[in-house]
Amino acid sequence: MTAEQSLAGRVAIVTGGSKGLGRGLALGLAEAGASVVVASRDQVACQAVVDDIEQTGGKGLAVQCDIGQADDRARLVENTVTKFGRLDILFNNAGILKPHLTAKVTEEELDQLIAVNLKGPVFMATAALDHLAADGGGSIINVSALGAYQPMAGIGAYQATKAAVVNWTTTMAREWADIGIRVNLLVPGPVATDMILPKDSDRRESFMAEMAAETSFGRLAEPRDLVGAAVFLASDASAFMTGRAVFIDGGMLG
Repeated sequence: MTAEQSLAGRVAIVTGGSKGLGRGLALGLAEAGASVVVASRDQVACQAVVDDIEQTGGKGLAVQCDIGQADDRARLVENTVTKFGRLDILFNNAGILKPHLTAKVTEEELDQLIAVNLKGPVFMATAALDHLAADGGGSIINVSALGAYQPMAGIGAYQATKAAVVNWTTTMAREWADIGIRVNLLVPGPVATDMILPKDSDRRESFMAEMAAETSFGRLAEPRDLVGAAVFLASDASAFMTGRAVFIDGGMLG
């Protein structure tokens, strides 16, 4: 690891960090030297990730947080700064899917998707803004989805919120560059996590085969496959990059 890639001395928040992709990102940032605040609605699962971080010599903090709630977002930032004295990296990973054909989407479901997938990252960013800027700037990484660029049937509401995050990322990048804050996107392809995999075992097997066939490598990604890009976006290795997207999709996007 080069000096530019090191996250030593930096503090990161990872929302949705207790499982799946978020867990992999939290562990990867910790391996690169960051102190990592793991946030999700499941305190026990967050603490399990922090325990893994600390067992390898890292530093972490578990914070129960519903990213769709304003009070929880404010408390997450406050607890982070109280514990570690600073905030350098915000990884807006938390998201919900709720797959439905458009004709079946309810107003309640759409409100929930907007609250978590769109309002969550936007207002987490504004809540963290002053702290990110305090030490000369920081890095915000928003997680979007391939569906924001190449929509699929059955997850239209989810894709719409992720497309809005793409647009708002560019806006944030333009508005906050002068205070030293970079804002970029990580765009995963299909990742083998419980969020996207069907619960039924037979359907899960066929779904994985279908998705794997769409990638150039013939497999789904594992959370670990995204760690290198995550560290790049969080570190000084991407110091001249803002308002851009990094696609880790196995060549899936046409």
